[in-house]
Amino acid sequence: MGLINHYATLHELALSIVRKEGFSIDKELNNPKDHRRGLTLLLRPNPRLIEALNQFIFEGKSLFPNQYFYPPTDLHLTIMPIISCYEGFSLDNLDLSTYDQLIKNSLKGICKFEIRFEGVFASPSCLMVKGFPLDENLMNLRQNLRKSFATSNVEQSLDKRYKLVAAHSTLVRFTKPIEEKEKVIALIDAYKNFNFGTQYFDQVEFVYNDWYQRESIVRTLHTYPLP
Repeated sequence: MGLINHYATLHELALSIVRKEGFSIDKELNNPKDHRRGLTLLLRPNPRLIEALNQFIFEGKSLFPNQYFYPPTDLHLTIMPIISCYEGFSLDNLDLSTYDQLIKNSLKGICKFEIRFEGVFASPSCLMVKGFPLDENLMNLRQNLRKSFATSNVEQSLDKRYKLVAAHSTLVRFTKPIEEKEKVIALIDAYKNFNFGTQYFDQVEFVYNDWYQRESIVRTLHTYPLP
């Protein structure tokens, strides 16, 4: 299934749920006792792309201001959750140099790559921008990571929740009930084919993070430039 169909399928499934049950509420985002942590390999949008994404975010804030909108510092695109966040995770028992070497091995042959961001889609609990890689580098990097970590003995949870194939970035999470869900759906529809722009990604980050990639918690462990 191509990414266009993948995003469309996810969106239609979400809307069928939303129309029956409403949007789901993320009850953990504002929970001070949420100590889920993990490790992620990710990409960061540049200022030009952030400015374009903020156009949608600002419009969303004007329509449903009480929800959670990702600040520029927290916007990201997940390459791979190396260890999915869970309660009690700690760096203390990990040999980070081994993770570093596994990632470096996976990056061999991977060059900087371009992703086009076009359109917004929904899940029951959040709104996301659709990304479309313009070459095979992101897919190849993910495959390399799967192979490298599959033959290692380190703690990891690659593909444990689901096999990551998309290149989306979360913009909005719902933390309070939405009384006028049709306003949200109308905004998504207005941006369903909006061209936010294209970015060349020339580095990847390996981070310690919470579930939401909040800057106050995220710690960058390594940055890897791409040729």
